[in-house]
Amino acid sequence: MASYHRVLRVHGRSVQQKSIECDYDIHPWDILINGERWAGKVRLVGFVDSFFLICYSGQSRFEHGIVVYKDDDVIRSTLQRADVDPAAIGLSVVNKSKVEAEGSTEPPKYFQFESEKGGLDYRITSLGHPIGLKTEYPKSSLGKYEIKLQKGRDRVMKKRIKRGVRQHDLFDQMHDAVRLGIITHAELLGVIIGKTYGGSVLEDVTAKYFDGIAGSGGSKNLSLSGERA
Repeated sequence: MASYHRVLRVHGRSVQQKSIECDYDIHPWDILINGERWAGKVRLVGFVDSFFLICYSGQSRFEHGIVVYKDDDVIRSTLQRADVDPAAIGLSVVNKSKVEAEGSTEPPKYFQFESEKGGLDYRITSLGHPIGLKTEYPKSSLGKYEIKLQKGRDRVMKKRIKRGVRQHDLFDQMHDAVRLGIITHAELLGVIIGKTYGGSVLEDVTAKYFDGIAGSGGSKNLSLSGERA
């Protein structure tokens, strides 16, 4: 069987790329995936728009794994291209009141991230599917994933794990865009000014950010057509 690094490369990802947020071994007793505990070594590899959970043996021998999407644009487009009804697989709209408000143009959001106050766990609910040495999957493989994950044993690890599994807000995205070389610090300053005084700068740079992420081999580019997802 191939290494999990090869599986990541098949999906256009690498633990060396700039958009990686975390790359940690997770103790099997520290994580539940849809209420189940995986046997063996579990690796969490988090990126800006998604994260991978990989079960492996030996040094890096891939056994099985999943990808979970964090970006709601990716989630919506994936569901649309695969012609999958989110309600049919148990995904709930987390901003339902805004979506259903009169005259609203708010798109539905499905990603959920919860941090237990005073607790030890993060809880993530989103769209995902199993992964392997291929880029096309039957649409029946798409499903709702509920991840319960301990926050980490030290401050640095906890921070990286959180960035790896939670959705990035607007200013996280701006930081990402500078870090990935999608925009410059000058453009970032323009975003801050635009947000303070109004105008189109914020929207322009946000669009540039998403275009940059998509153009860097992101999960948006996985083949999805017909019975494929």
